[in-house]
Amino acid sequence: MINQPSSSPSTTTTHRPGLSHSWKMVAILKMAAIVLVFTVVGLTFAWRRKQAQIKQLQPKTGFANLITQGTDGAILSIPYQQTLYKHFGNAINPQIEIPVKTINGYKDMMFLIDSGAVVSALPKTLAEDLGINLSELPRITIEGFAGQKTFAYKGEFVVKIGREEVAIPVVFSENPKANNILGRIGFFDEFNITFDAETQRIKISKKG
Repeated sequence: MINQPSSSPSTTTTHRPGLSHSWKMVAILKMAAIVLVFTVVGLTFAWRRKQAQIKQLQPKTGFANLITQGTDGAILSIPYQQTLYKHFGNAINPQIEIPVKTINGYKDMMFLIDSGAVVSALPKTLAEDLGINLSELPRITIEGFAGQKTFAYKGEFVVKIGREEVAIPVVFSENPKANNILGRIGFFDEFNITFDAETQRIKISKKG
């Protein structure tokens, strides 16, 4: 009996062009993702740096630096605040920082001077710090920009204008993002507010 020589199985390597192409695409996508991440990080850093530079250029308006007793009779004289807007560039922001009476004494707060607002306004989240119980105040409906209506609580708060304590009517808005606003009643009808373009300052003086 003649033994047939056993033949060992042969190994054949098959080249798959499609698989190689897929790995190349994955590598390209990974590289693109890394580049995109670095680009976003770079743009974010540049934006934050620009905002920091703008903030440094804005004058400090701490209350201690604002009291003046000039010959024009101004109680307060506040440097213009410049704000950079995306579509309009630099513009004056009529903001002042004044002391507000709280349960822990007076605290400086920033306000927007708004001659278009009938009454001053604060978010209701500040009421507790001012020692005000909202449940004891009447709840009313107020109408804001473009006729937008919201609920608020009618009360008053105490501020210092110069060295004078002043009780100003206020509404505590239920909108937590509401701005601190100084409106006409109790503020504009008690004080003269002058925007002096020559000296680049807002001047506040007592009427009469």
